[in-house]
Amino acid sequence: MRRHPFVLAALGLCALFVCLHLGGGRESVGVLSGTVVGGPWRMGLGVGYALAWFGAVLVAPVLLLAGLADAVLGRVRLAKP
Repeated sequence: MRRHPFVLAALGLCALFVCLHLGGGRESVGVLSGTVVGGPWRMGLGVGYALAWFGAVLVAPVLLLAGLADAVLGRVRLAKP
């Protein structure tokens, strides 16, 4: 069975968020409040973590619902004679 591209994108966003979380990105989010600790590498990690969090929380559920709706509507279209 082939996976829908929307579902794959949602899974990719969630996987990216989990990888950044396990890599210690949560501690680096202080850059958003103006406290840079650890230099530019940590600043980039913090910004990347924040963007991945927004992607996983806001974008991934929408992509999953769109993929589900497209799959259901595709089956309905195929079922009609």
